[in-house]
Amino acid sequence: MSAVVADVILSARSSLCTGAWRRALVLLCLSALAIGAWTAPAHAATPRSPTLGPSDAVIDGASANIQSLNGMSMARDGTGALVYLKNVLGVPHVFVSRLAGGVFTAPVQVDAGLMGASSQPVIASGQGGLLVAAFVNGGTLYVVQAANSSTPVSAPAALFPGARNPSISMSNFGKAYLAFTDTGGAGGGDVRAAYYFQGQWALEPSPLDATPSDAAGTGTGRPDVIAAGDGVGIVVWGEGGHIYTRRVVGTAPSSVVEQADPPSLAGWSETSAGNPSISAGGDSDYASVTFQEQFTNGAATQSRVLMNRLHGSQYDGASAVDGATTGGAEGADQPQTAVTEYGRGFVTSETDQTHQLYATTVGTDDSPGQIERVDSLPNSDPPDAVPAPAGLVSNLIAWQQTPGVAGTAEIRVRYAADGSDLGPEQVVSDPSLGATDADLGLVAAGDVSGDAAVAWVQGTGSSTSIVAVQLFQAPGGFVASNSFRWTRTASPLLKWSGAAELWGSPTYVLRIDGAVVGQTTGTAMFAPAPLANGRHSYQLTAFNIAGLNTASTPATIFVDTVAPTAKLKLSGTSIVNTREALSVAYTDPPPPGLPKTAASGVSTVYVRWGDGSPKARIRRTTAGHVYARIRTYTITLTVTDRAGNKTVITHKIKIKAKAKPKRTKKRHGKGKKSHAARAPAGTPAQLVINPPAGGSP
Repeated sequence: MSAVVADVILSARSSLCTGAWRRALVLLCLSALAIGAWTAPAHAATPRSPTLGPSDAVIDGASANIQSLNGMSMARDGTGALVYLKNVLGVPHVFVSRLAGGVFTAPVQVDAGLMGASSQPVIASGQGGLLVAAFVNGGTLYVVQAANSSTPVSAPAALFPGARNPSISMSNFGKAYLAFTDTGGAGGGDVRAAYYFQGQWALEPSPLDATPSDAAGTGTGRPDVIAAGDGVGIVVWGEGGHIYTRRVVGTAPSSVVEQADPPSLAGWSETSAGNPSISAGGDSDYASVTFQEQFTNGAATQSRVLMNRLHGSQYDGASAVDGATTGGAEGADQPQTAVTEYGRGFVTSETDQTHQLYATTVGTDDSPGQIERVDSLPNSDPPDAVPAPAGLVSNLIAWQQTPGVAGTAEIRVRYAADGSDLGPEQVVSDPSLGATDADLGLVAAGDVSGDAAVAWVQGTGSSTSIVAVQLFQAPGGFVASNSFRWTRTASPLLKWSGAAELWGSPTYVLRIDGAVVGQTTGTAMFAPAPLANGRHSYQLTAFNIAGLNTASTPATIFVDTVAPTAKLKLSGTSIVNTREALSVAYTDPPPPGLPKTAASGVSTVYVRWGDGSPKARIRRTTAGHVYARIRTYTITLTVTDRAGNKTVITHKIKIKAKAKPKRTKKRHGKGKKSHAARAPAGTPAQLVINPPAGGSP
């Protein structure tokens, strides 16, 4: 039985569970199981490492008004957006730059009309350019949205008064969950959630807190949320020094609240836990939950980063996933986690004194694996690392490398094409824009093809900018519509399938016989100059906006513009019901001056006898036919070559009647003819003998 279903059953048994909640949850479980089957394929396309785009894009700046970069989200189809804060007349406001066609568009202020300062913006993206964003202004939580890439962002709508610490996530099917802290809740804070689907927001009816009287979602316990691929939301938060999770289906929270943090680790006792982070793939049965936990052993204290896999309605058991050692000289902090569709990815953390970056691989269904160091150089400041999915399998880790007096801070990336083996370090920031400032924002996201974008704040004072870089995959494979075909025009239309490319339309360069003859953004093109009769090879190369290219398999086209020649000869009597014989001579000549190989050759020869009988194929050079009626018929001979050129010959034949035999006259003797007497009809013949004269018989 699915763990989600088990969670539903447990929740449905609760006396606090309403009938509406049970109905909603059961329907969602059936939907989740169906979607889970849809996401079940074990293998995705062969993973490839991307190539850094030709230049960094300055989204906004340089300007001293830029305050912070707060989030970026990308849907599987490569659309998305980033959100940040910028002063307008000295007041912080929310700006969004959308990603469409592989290009970040000009930023737009989305909290226009609100006079107070805005803060804590978050954003989530869905297919087709769908986006939802939330922020706090004057203590009220506002939301904005856009249905697709061509729709402007809506005016802000108040969702909840007295709120802060929003976190948002959207599934591939456009279901979004927004978790936040109700600052007016019991004990100083409650964790709440809202649900978005098909343009509508709805609040869940009650707080998610484990203990209603305790403060939840405050300080280092600010909530985090993930929308799993099956449409279930999972919220994690800190409360009373512990870490809790709770599933939400639409606006119906599960009655099961799970605690993630352990009471001890290797003989060290817990004092508190905070800074939770959560991620999940397509199946909400599994989730990666990571957090920072403080431990004590006598007078000694240590901070560690732990991960606990949420498995159905319980946790498997927490384990340390950082680069520290229990009781060692330093601890760890900055927990982050991100997994792909199949629950594979990384948990990242840093050692809190040397600032070394470590990652723990997360295997299928969010199973913790090996720990490895990510950065190769000493770091004088925390790396502020962010892991992010970049495809169904691949993922990446971005961080800030701060060499101290040895140089300026920069952004580096390591990409794992197979989801677990990190590639080499790449510096992705442009030093000419100044030192990077990840404390003010560093975000990363990717699409289903393995493309990725990383954005950060760079520069200081009046030189501060929001900067983004893109990692491009080459266009996906494509093929000519036919690997070989004949054509009877010297300027044939060449067709091919479109190359898979989410960021903009590829440009196709056409080569014929090895020479570039043209380019187009379409998937068909006429040969720009007439081709000589005979065989020609052609090939397409698709280029994306970053200049990366993929070539198709070469194809062949055979040009034949000359029709066959043919003669026919009839022999026979042209008499009804007698056989008429047809003799045919044909050939497919090349154009004058070219060899025979420049002609495609005769493909078929058909004859129609003109009397309504089916056309007959002449396999060799002769055919026969019998006409059953007397009349004039038109014989049609059609000779076709392989390229489709036709020669048609007609001949009329008049079918005549069979000649009647001549009648011969009887010759008679000169004497009188003796006629024997005939008996009347119907009486038997009798022999009469004449008696002799005078005698008796």
